[in-house]
Amino acid sequence: MIDWLDRAAQVEHKLAIRRSVVLFVTLWMSYRAFDWAAAYATGLTTVDAGAALIIAAVTAPITYLQKVVFDAYISAKR
Repeated sequence: MIDWLDRAAQVEHKLAIRRSVVLFVTLWMSYRAFDWAAAYATGLTTVDAGAALIIAAVTAPITYLQKVVFDAYISAKR
């Protein structure tokens, strides 16, 4: 049993499955945030600064999260 777990841990470390999953989930979350913002923007009858601030409030945190995940992904590959 322990040998199987050691082998699984070595394969996971070699293939970086967790890093890849985290990266793709973050990309999916970014897409969903952008999709929501685009749907919100197309549903507006008037475009003003308030709408832009709402869209920025939705997309800015996920963009920063994406930057952090990309940095961690790249630094872990070294």
